[in-house]
Amino acid sequence: MRFIIIAFSISFAIMAILSLFSLQQFDTLIRYSDQVDHSQKIIDQLYKLEGEIKDIDKTERGYMLTHDTVYLNGLYRHMDSLYPIADRIKLLTKDNLQQQKNIILIKTYLADRIAFIRSNVIYADSAHDRAPSSYYYEGRQTMMKCMEKLKAMHEQENKLLSERAQSRKFYQRITADALKYLLFVFSVITILLFIFMLREFKKRIGYQQQLQVKVLDLRRSHTELEQIAYAASHDLQEPLRKIQVFSNRLVWLKKDSMDDESKATMEKVNDAAGRMQELIEDLVNLTSLTKEDIKKESVDLNIVLRNVINDLDAKIEEKHASINSRDLPKVKGSLEQLSILFKALLDNAIKFAKENIPPEISVTSEEVNGEELAEINANLAKKHFYRITIADNGIGFDNKFGYKLFRIFQRLHNGEAQYEGKGIGLAICQRIMTNHEGHILAHGHIEMGATFKLFFPIEE
Repeated sequence: MRFIIIAFSISFAIMAILSLFSLQQFDTLIRYSDQVDHSQKIIDQLYKLEGEIKDIDKTERGYMLTHDTVYLNGLYRHMDSLYPIADRIKLLTKDNLQQQKNIILIKTYLADRIAFIRSNVIYADSAHDRAPSSYYYEGRQTMMKCMEKLKAMHEQENKLLSERAQSRKFYQRITADALKYLLFVFSVITILLFIFMLREFKKRIGYQQQLQVKVLDLRRSHTELEQIAYAASHDLQEPLRKIQVFSNRLVWLKKDSMDDESKATMEKVNDAAGRMQELIEDLVNLTSLTKEDIKKESVDLNIVLRNVINDLDAKIEEKHASINSRDLPKVKGSLEQLSILFKALLDNAIKFAKENIPPEISVTSEEVNGEELAEINANLAKKHFYRITIADNGIGFDNKFGYKLFRIFQRLHNGEAQYEGKGIGLAICQRIMTNHEGHILAHGHIEMGATFKLFFPIEE
């Protein structure tokens, strides 16, 4: 999974870099294309202005030769169009300082040229001969100066047009190449990722097939376990019951002739058979908890605790135990299993009490996050739980051996005969918490008591 993320990140980075580069080249291409169009517009206006100036010269000479008002009207029409064209050129060249200077000078020449034309027309109307006046020649000189400046502007714009056209052509090629490379890299990365994903898919299919085999094995083992549990609950318990019945009958029949040692031996046999029967019953209970489906409902833990205290009433009175509890929450679960859970924990707290010291047991609840469960799974730290804490003042245990508590047939007090236990009760507790998607933790100190914490997930 990590390799997939790294490969995807690298490919995404390459694609992003190439895409940004292509976008930058495309923007540059658009800019140069706009500049080419801009230069072309200026050149078109320069040609238009140049044409108007030439038309003015022709109509002026035509009027001087013919004194026809058609030429005069055309002359005034051409003169009126000069300034709008010059203004458009000035607006288009606002980003070019040299061209701005040129167009300002051209407008000055145009003003002088128009003034000379008007004077020449007045002279032509008043004179009797048709010889050109001095106004005509001065106007022609002004026109030539204007045409020279227009030529200079043409040359500069043509130079800019050529440079911009070359740049546009260059970036057209670069942009096309960048798109080709982008497509090539994208294709290669896509093919590689497809091959890799195909290989991972084949691996996953293999893993799923292996998992299915293991699931089948697990179901087979589970079925065998249920068969063993059934045998234990029926076939194995029957001989034990017979041992107890016959041992009791033998003691009763031979009560007059049996000495004390024989009676003690038969009592040990009877006790061992009874202990074995209880152990088998606990094993049956444990295996029954491994069933996949449990019917969950809203369970009030206050009611569960109250019922368990009633069931343990005889032991509580015998040990003079006190159980203090605060308000407990409602959780989703199995009433039967939760009753077994609380009964096992309270029974342990009473069973492993200090000698001649009444057990004091507290049951509290609070809403917490899962920071205490981070060692089990880091993801649990951010989840919310009801934490039920059951603490006692009993003999406790050494925390370094705490990992043994929830193992089957593991006992921390094997050498102390006064503490009865089969080493399976806490394994049942852990199984019940697993069935409820919860967790159980244990903490203790020798001769200072033990604390069990139950974490029930809060539905969000």
